[in-house]
Amino acid sequence: MAATDALQHDLRTAYSRLLVRRARRRRVALVSALAATGALLLGAAALGAATLLGWPAPRHVQNDIAAVDRGLPADLRLNPDVEHARAVASTASATLYAASLHDGGSCTEIVTAGDRGRGATCATAADRARQAIDLVAPSDDGAGPDTPVVLGGRINDASGSSLEAVYADGAHQDVGLGEERYFLFEVPAEHGGSVHASGLELIARNGDGSVVGRATLPADWDDSAVPDEQAALYVSTRSDESDLTKVFGLEGHVSAPGAVKLELDYGDGTRATIPIRDDGSYEYAVPPDRIGAFMRPLALAALDKSGSVVASTTVAAVAYWRGRERTAP
Repeated sequence: MAATDALQHDLRTAYSRLLVRRARRRRVALVSALAATGALLLGAAALGAATLLGWPAPRHVQNDIAAVDRGLPADLRLNPDVEHARAVASTASATLYAASLHDGGSCTEIVTAGDRGRGATCATAADRARQAIDLVAPSDDGAGPDTPVVLGGRINDASGSSLEAVYADGAHQDVGLGEERYFLFEVPAEHGGSVHASGLELIARNGDGSVVGRATLPADWDDSAVPDEQAALYVSTRSDESDLTKVFGLEGHVSAPGAVKLELDYGDGTRATIPIRDDGSYEYAVPPDRIGAFMRPLALAALDKSGSVVASTTVAAVAYWRGRERTAP
């Protein structure tokens, strides 16, 4: 046998023995791993589902949460930490994701079956101080009494350790908590009709059983929106989502009896007259030098033939209303 052949033979033999030893070690390790897994499963059952949470939010959820700042000036942005958004509560078919805010609040989004995001909402630290329980209830237009109901939110009182839902018929249901007192639950089918018709109440308690917070889902929580035509004076603003401080136009509907025209008061002595069409609708293109004037509320009034005000409302840029919500005392 040549020297090289002998060397190859020795190497193959040594490698084969190494594989055998590794296989034996793997068998031992597998037995140990199975035993450890059993212990972990028992521990997980004892600790609850919350220990299994924390996976990263998918990109579409990160985008939805980031969009809460789209078009807003820097001083009004919340800057949620979307890169670290994570699952904080879940059910069999839905997940609640949360992204932290610098002040201690968070922005959340519920994702239901089919990976459907239901819209991001935010609660600052100041919001949490005012509200014992955050409650979010996504709904669909025209949802019937058999439509599944998923509710999510957070107990804001640090002592809160349990949560229950109370239905209109007096039935009670325990609601499990996820990470950091977040919760998400699906209303059982037998209570779905009741919740659609009458809402429900959530009650949070501390370890001693004392009530530390309540939240009510009102009876009209998923009622259809009132048609624009039924409002005495309805106004909608046209804006570019890249800059929500600007308003490029107004449109809407007037149903106030006797109204013949609208008047927009810019607050500096200038008033713009807006005609009303025969069907009660109107449209107004804001002059280029005025598109930035709506970061303060302006008065829009409907006038009759004598010039008397028969209906009025306030109009402002989307950024103004967002800022008002975020800086409310």
